[in-house]
Amino acid sequence: MADNTAAVPGARQQPAPAADVGGSYQEDRPYLIRFLLRHGATFPEAEDAVQSAFVELMRARQPVQHPRAWLRTVALRAHLRQTVPEQPEQDLTDRLAATSVEWHTPLEAAELSEQQRRVLQALVQLPFKQRSVMAWHLDGFSTGEIAEAMRLEKAAVLQNLSRARRTLKQQLGITDRRRPQ
Repeated sequence: MADNTAAVPGARQQPAPAADVGGSYQEDRPYLIRFLLRHGATFPEAEDAVQSAFVELMRARQPVQHPRAWLRTVALRAHLRQTVPEQPEQDLTDRLAATSVEWHTPLEAAELSEQQRRVLQALVQLPFKQRSVMAWHLDGFSTGEIAEAMRLEKAAVLQNLSRARRTLKQQLGITDRRRPQ
């Protein structure tokens, strides 16, 4: 497995202690899975990608300054590699645009309310960049952090976030209370 630490912003110099990774795994695993579900992963794909990201973290030659962002970046890359190996980026974008949400276990379906499922299904219909920006945003990252992690200008993040919000409002039938109709 290749060392991806150099490609991710925020890397440091020493290996991550196993105890730190274990605590992070218990805390961050559900959030990382949700992050990947927002990108259109199935539950098993998300579990595999999250597992791969934590393995990468354990193997990292350099500790990570921003582990939440690093894990999301590596997990997303692992998901993309496992679902669409060796396809050009445009084909990947087309495939992700056609993604639908699939629930594989009753537990998965029970954990999400009907409203959350509708939002998730609308989210995976967004164009890839808008979906990615929104997934990072919903996980609590600032626009600056999103820009750094996605290697975009902050203005591009804001524009994609605005477009994603507008599209989600339309798809979910949400009206803006501030504007008279």
